[in-house]
Formats: sequence, C-alpha cells, structure tokens
Amino acid sequence: MASEPPAQTSRVTRTSSRLTSGPWKRPAALVASVAPSRPRFWEGQDVLARWTDGLLYLGTIKKVDASRQVCLVQFEDNSQFLVLWKDINPAAVPGEEQICCVCYSESVSPENQLVRCEKCGHTYHQECHLPRVLDASSDGAGVLGAWMCRQCVFAVATKRGGALKKGPYAKAMLSMKLVLPYQLKALEWDPAHLTNRQQCYCYCGGPGEWNLKMLQCCSCAQWFHEACTQCLSKPLLYGDRFYVFECCVCTGGPESVRRLPLRWVDVAHLILYHLSICCKKKYFDFEREILPFASENWDNLLLGELSDTPKRDRYSQLLSALSSHKDRFISGKEIKKRKGLFGLHIRVPPPGGLTLAQSPQPTADMVHFPAGWAAQSPLLLRMGARTCREMGEVRGGGAGKDSPVTPPRDSPLCPCHTHPSCPLPKQLSCNTLSAFSRESPPPIPEIP
Repeated sequence: MASEPPAQTSRVTRTSSRLTSGPWKRPAALVASVAPSRPRFWEGQDVLARWTDGLLYLGTIKKVDASRQVCLVQFEDNSQFLVLWKDINPAAVPGEEQICCVCYSESVSPENQLVRCEKCGHTYHQECHLPRVLDASSDGAGVLGAWMCRQCVFAVATKRGGALKKGPYAKAMLSMKLVLPYQLKALEWDPAHLTNRQQCYCYCGGPGEWNLKMLQCCSCAQWFHEACTQCLSKPLLYGDRFYVFECCVCTGGPESVRRLPLRWVDVAHLILYHLSICCKKKYFDFEREILPFASENWDNLLLGELSDTPKRDRYSQLLSALSSHKDRFISGKEIKKRKGLFGLHIRVPPPGGLTLAQSPQPTADMVHFPAGWAAQSPLLLRMGARTCREMGEVRGGGAGKDSPVTPPRDSPLCPCHTHPSCPLPKQLSCNTLSAFSRESPPPIPEIP
C-alpha cells in the first residue's frame, strides 16, 4: 500500500482544501481552516485517479508538481500519465479520522457534525460534502454513523456501458447526481462548447473527451460520461451524439434520454468514426471490416426503423451511402488503392444531437483549444485520450510489444479483437476499493 509521507518536504505544500483545482463549490458557511500537518500528495503514494471515461483506476504517484497542481501517476499496466490534483483521490491518513478532509478542521456543531465514510475512511463535515449529508445517528463522539461519501458511491456504481440502475448504490448515486461538485457557469469553454479549460465534466467533475462516449445535456450543454449515466440501454459508440439527453441536475430527478433517427449515411459515418478511433487507421475494407462490424453490433446501434432492414439489404444500403456521399467519405479507388476501401475525409463524429441544432459543427481545427490557451493554463496537461493500439506504444514502444493486452469479453464494440476498448487497468472493484483504505471497512452487500 501507500508509503508513509515524508517527515519534511520542500517539493509540495498541502493547501487548505482538497478541492484545489477548477471552479469547485464551497459551503456557504465554511468552518475556519487549520493548516494540515502532512502533505496531501507524495511520491510512492497509492491513489485512485479518475480517467477520461469517468472511471477510477489504481496507481502510484511518481512525481508531484505543486506549481501546476499535477502528479505523474503510474498505473497497474506501467503506463504513466499526468493527472490533475482534482482527479486524484488519496487514501485516508491514519491519525486524521477526526479532521474534515475538505476544510481540515475538527470543530463541530449540532448542525454540522463530522461524518466518516465507511468505505474509504475519509471524514467530512456535513456542510463540506456535496450534497450536504443529512442528519444521521451519532456514535456519541461527534461523528455520524454508517455512510458512504460521493467518491465511493461513484467508484462502486460507475461501470462501462452505463452506471448501475438498480440496488442501494444506484439509488445513492442518483441522490448524489442532483448536485454538481463544481460551478457550471464558471467553466471556460471553446467556441464549439466541446472542451473546457478546467477539464471539468459530468457529475464526477473529472476529465473527459467529448467524442469518446459522452452525452451532452440538451439543457445545460455540459458533457457526461457514459459510465456515470443511468439511462442508457446499450453502450455508446465513439462519436455517437444521436441522443436527446437531459441530466439529473436539469430534470431534478432521473435522467431522460431519447434516441434520434439515423439515416444510412449517419450509420456509415458513425461506424467509420468508431473504427478509426479504435484501430488508429483511416481506411477500412467494406466486406472484411465495415459490414462485419455493423452485423455484430446491429442491436447496439439502436437504428429505429432501419433496424428491421434484412441482412441482404444492409450491404447495398451501406455501400450506396459510402459511395454517394463524397463530401464525407473517400474511397480507395480515388487514392489509387483497392476499390473496397473507405475512410473519412476528416475524422470527426457525424453531425447530430445538441451540437447539430445549437452550435457549430466540429471540424479538425475545433477539437482543441484556440491558440494561446495552453500557455495560459497548466490544466491542459491532462490525461490524454488513449485508444487500443496507441496504448501499446506507451507500454513498450509499439502495439503488441512487451505484455500484450487481451480484450475483455464484455467489450463487443472494439473491432481489433486484440486490444481492449479501454486501455487502462481493470476497472476499480469493490474489493480494490476496500483494500485501498488503510483500515478494513464493513463489507459491501451484494447488489440485487
């Protein structure tokens, strides 16, 4: 587990709040802070880091940069990435059980007691946690009874393909999602409203990539991770924005989602974009790659009226869409390659959803920040979006080298069949979360 913090350190100083990066909300009546006695992060510390898919992964801090508020974290597969402080969850430090991990104060009042998470061991004031912790039974020492914090609820409930929909954790997550842990209006967005400079998205407040399995709320225009939503019936494809989605904050309750109708040109565009993200190449063989992928994932595409198309007609419809829309697609014949190859002119998602109606369509020069933003904020040193084969280069200088990754059985949307859709280590499990805490918390009940 994590090593003990050094007795003295000149490289990092612990600030007065855990929520140090980004426009995080603070309680209206915050108790006076006290200077913490230990650094918040140190080299060799075991932490949980939130990735751009909204999930938490176990890693070890290799370097700490206090000036930019980032840490270099090495994950279980030996890959290393810069992670913002706001996206790192350290373990509870022994001896600080009676100190709030947000304001670092131990003072309490009848209306603002300390409550300790039974899962990770961190202690919060009722007012410091978002949403506010409701009254609960006290153990007589000023610390409230059994309770799980927002971070642990999200760690357990978030899943690839969509968060839990039933059970106690799903219910707890829904109540947490009614309040965002940051100020939405304070975020600084690019012109197309695809990326914000603070790298703050979703209910979890973590990093994200708008084109990699995220939904945009039709009311507040914020982007939300697939893993944090509880309304999807099928996993998302990369770049699939053909949904009308409204988040829990805007509805005041459960999320709402409606699938938009797709044309054959949209289906072809969506498949090519998903394949290009997964396989990191531009051209794909129609009969050996495009058509088989469409057939294997036909139900996941949620095509509405097109879903009843017989298999024998899918061939002609997709081929006609690829051949006739030369403004979107380029064929191998045009570049003196094989006739059956097709690719995208520009690798951007198909137009659809909120962006289609209310904001400019993304182009190749709109998917990043305007010139000068990178120099203004170190927050752009975020975790890069890594895909299947790109991860092999990070691990050992090329796909397939060193320890090759085998795809999980629950990843039908990755066409490589040799690489997983998610490049990072296995998703955080209940057992991993329990082992992460310095003390052994009560066991988690089975989800019905």
